[in-house]
Amino acid sequence: MSRLTLTELSRRVALPVATVTEIVELGIIEPDSHDPHWLFDETVTVIVTRAARLHRDLAMDWSGVALALELSEENRRLRRENAALRRRLERFLDPR
Repeated sequence: MSRLTLTELSRRVALPVATVTEIVELGIIEPDSHDPHWLFDETVTVIVTRAARLHRDLAMDWSGVALALELSEENRRLRRENAALRRRLERFLDPR
């Protein structure tokens, strides 16, 4: 997996460097490295693209986007956990 500089990430997602910096400052993504410059795993492009879509399509400010993404991830985590617990319960209740 390659790593991207802030400028490379900005170009890849077609957002200004200042916008990507704001996204980092809000905790939507985190750089892998802080010294001497930010480096990002290229997989963050998916998250930034989702964030930009929410910002554009729903006219959300970046703080709202950060909250929406956090809640979305929590929802996914809870759904996975719920599915695992249901499977365990089904095995427990299975009369075989």
